Order: sequence, then structure tokens, then C-alpha cells
Amino acid sequence: MTRPSLRRLLHPVYRSLETRAHLLRYLFLEITRRCNLECLHCGSDCTRAEAPRELTPDEWVSFIGRLAAGYDPRRVLPVITGGEPFCAPGFEAILDALGNHGFAWGMVTNGWALTPANFARARAAGLASLTISLDGMQASHDWLRGRRGAFDRAADAIGLAARAGLPAFDVVTCANPRNLDELPETMSLLHSLGVREWRLFTIFPRGRAKANPELLLDDAALRRLFDWIAQARRDTAGTGFRLQYGCEGYLPAGLDAAVRDEPYFCRAGITIGSVLADGSISACPNLPASLVQGNVRADDFEDVWENRFEAFRDRSWMRTGACKTCGEWSRCQGNSLHLWDDDARSTARCHWGAAHD
Repeated sequence: MTRPSLRRLLHPVYRSLETRAHLLRYLFLEITRRCNLECLHCGSDCTRAEAPRELTPDEWVSFIGRLAAGYDPRRVLPVITGGEPFCAPGFEAILDALGNHGFAWGMVTNGWALTPANFARARAAGLASLTISLDGMQASHDWLRGRRGAFDRAADAIGLAARAGLPAFDVVTCANPRNLDELPETMSLLHSLGVREWRLFTIFPRGRAKANPELLLDDAALRRLFDWIAQARRDTAGTGFRLQYGCEGYLPAGLDAAVRDEPYFCRAGITIGSVLADGSISACPNLPASLVQGNVRADDFEDVWENRFEAFRDRSWMRTGACKTCGEWSRCQGNSLHLWDDDARSTARCHWGAAHD
């Protein structure tokens, strides 16, 4: 038995142990809801204006200090996100706080403001992990991102980052009906820019995307996406290029192995937490407001993580609707948490069902 096969066989045990231990590894810091783009699919409804009651730079710096006092900076990776991090007031003070407390940290960006000067500034403050979005070729990317020139800025930023030799760097693409046929061309572009890791996601019905079905792949298109990823992974095996489907969605075991390196596991609230722009404490960003468990303005983050996250670690409350009688429940547990629909009180999409139709 190969090592990957053994890991998949033992995955249920590993998942149970990791859930029980719930060691914080990644902490998203949504340092602003401001953004320099107007993306059609934004799950956070970001705009160019500051959201109500955003944490001030001083509050972020204070929180980072408390985080360093409670967690080993060598074992937790803060990942700053937004909105667009470069639009955050006091951005440089937040970077300095992370670096001064010994954190290696990551960032998710659309690339618009990732100039050589800004990139050098971030690296000097300890930037260790970077994710940049590229959503197809020029017309498709600029359409989805709501601003002409977004593609050129993103491509320039990707080339800059790829040449820099960061410990971790990847590109993410949100597959949608407009760019599905462009994936081979997009992959060729990424190769030419020196990218070694590429993750593909599908747009989920939250925020602005919830009211825009034009952005969502139907079941047939989703299966086309999975087939393409599986073939592309076979074609690039052994080349050092790592391509896979993102963490969203429980899939049949054979398909899961064909499109991912690791078995599906929604780690929201298990190893992944978040502090949102207004101080709310949750797991991954873009989760329903009902899953917020506290606020750093009033609560101790470590206490919330240890004692208020049961809803993330025991997901039996998600067994409603079609999930109630599904034989895959013990492995799927309701699909990715960001797909939970508070209004319908059920999961918004079943990837396993779509893959079987």
C-alpha cells in the first residue's frame, strides 16, 4: 500500500484525533472590509468604504500582542485578509506588530496593490505565505473582479511573488461558467509566470454571489471541472507543479483522491480560527453570523477557542434536510461550514450528490 493510500485509510482516525486536540494552526485576521475592487462574488460584501465598527489599528496591534502571549508564534500562522489587506488603515503598524512578536505570517490579496515596494515592505516584516487570486484570462478576471486592469495587476503581482522564493506561495482561481473553458490557458499562463502551486475553488452562494446564479456552476459543469482537474493532475505529475481542488466539498473517495492531495476535511474551528474586521471571533471567514462565538473587544480569544467552539467540533446540529438520512454523514458531516444556509437551516450545496448524478 502506498503512503498516500495509507493516509487516506487512516484519515477518519486522524480527523477524530485532530478534532479532539483542536490545536490552533491558522488564524485569519480580517483587518478590513475595505477593498479596491468590486468583485461580483464577494462573500463579505466588501466595498471601498470601511465597515461599521472595524477594529482600529491600535486594537489590532493590542490583539496581536495578546495572541503572542497565549500562543507560540512558531506554531500559529496568522493570515491577514479582508477586504483587501492593503486597504486597511494602519496596515504597516499591523505588519510590524506581527513581525515584532515573532510571527511568520501570511496574506491573501487580489494583487492590485502588490507593488515591488509594498512586497519588499511585507517581506521585511516577516511575510512567509502569500495567496494571490487570478480568475481566468483578462476579460473573465476583470469582469468577475469589477475593475478594468485587475488582470494585469494580478499577473504582475504573481510574477513578482513567484520569483521571490517565499516559503509558501500559491494562486487561487474561482471557477465559474465564464472561465471554465479557459482553465488550460490559465494553467499555461501560470507556468510561464513560474507558479508552482494552484488551487481551484468554486463560488459559493454567500454575500453578493447568493443573488447571482450566473456565477455558480451547475452539477454538470461541476463534474466537468473535476474531470479537468483530475486529468491535469495526471498530465503534470512529477513536474513539480501542484494543482488541486480547494478544501470545499465532500466528494466520493476515488474522485477526492483524483482532485486533492489530502482527503476532504473542513478544519473550520478545529485548526482554523478567524477574527473579523469588527472583532468577531469565528472560524473561517465568510461563515454565517450565527457561528460567531465572541468578540475580541470583550472576550479572551484563547478562552473562546477552547470553550465556545463546540458547534465547530460536534456538527450533529447540521444533520438536517437531505443530510438527515444520508449514509455519507459520518464522513461528510454536512459539508463545508461556509455552505451552511442559516435561513434554510440546511447545507446549501451537496458536492457528493452532484458528483453522483
